[in-house]
Amino acid sequence: MSNVHPFPAGGKSARPSRKKRKRLTAYGPALLLQDIDSQPVDVLDAIIQAGSLYLAQDGQEPTADELASPCAQFLRTIQGMNALTEAANVLIYEAQRYPELTDQEKVNWLVQRAKSTHKVMRKLDEMLPTDEFILSSNSYGPDFMAEYATNAAMLVVSYFAEDLLVYYDENFI
Repeated sequence: MSNVHPFPAGGKSARPSRKKRKRLTAYGPALLLQDIDSQPVDVLDAIIQAGSLYLAQDGQEPTADELASPCAQFLRTIQGMNALTEAANVLIYEAQRYPELTDQEKVNWLVQRAKSTHKVMRKLDEMLPTDEFILSSNSYGPDFMAEYATNAAMLVVSYFAEDLLVYYDENFI
């Protein structure tokens, strides 16, 4: 007995042919959760929209406000954080409405994660120099400080968005 397979006759490949997988052309309906005002919210879409508020698109030209204000990106990051907080509030409210279906330790983890993210954002906001100080300074120090605060804020908010997606995945998908 040999473990060597004979060469296939007729020039056919020894590898089995792959079946082509059909691409999904339609998606199911969105999972809508109710917010405090009983309005339906697609949390996944809200998280994606929040990311588009502060993450720069490749090839996109800066607006006039961004050119005039060195802290404009930081302010957009705060807007993204606020949108993510609204999405987190919907998830927390859903857990409060149905406590028997939700692990309360995970809810508490999400609440603590939101609080710590807000705390870091407040600290970054306090350390950020004003636009006037940055523009009037002859040194690059304030520019670097604003750049550092903006990059740190984007990183912190992105981690919070990732935590929201993890929570959403574990509890709703």
